[in-house]
Amino acid sequence: MQSDPSGISNDRAEVRSLDDGQAVLAVGPSQTPVYLPEDDLPAGAEPGTWVILDLQLQPPMVLGIDEELTHSKRT
Repeated sequence: MQSDPSGISNDRAEVRSLDDGQAVLAVGPSQTPVYLPEDDLPAGAEPGTWVILDLQLQPPMVLGIDEELTHSKRT
């Protein structure tokens, strides 16, 4: 898992749905929902895509797509 310069690990979340400009992400083992504007997602993110999040910020910041995790979950 990647970490920022502070050494804090970034979290992963699955994009669960995109509806009316809002993205619903499922974070962590408990699948806690996080709601963000769809425009905050990287290009190409769709339901089933796993993204890297910085949850230390409010609102959380999406840092990018975790291509490896997304691929492994889809196969």
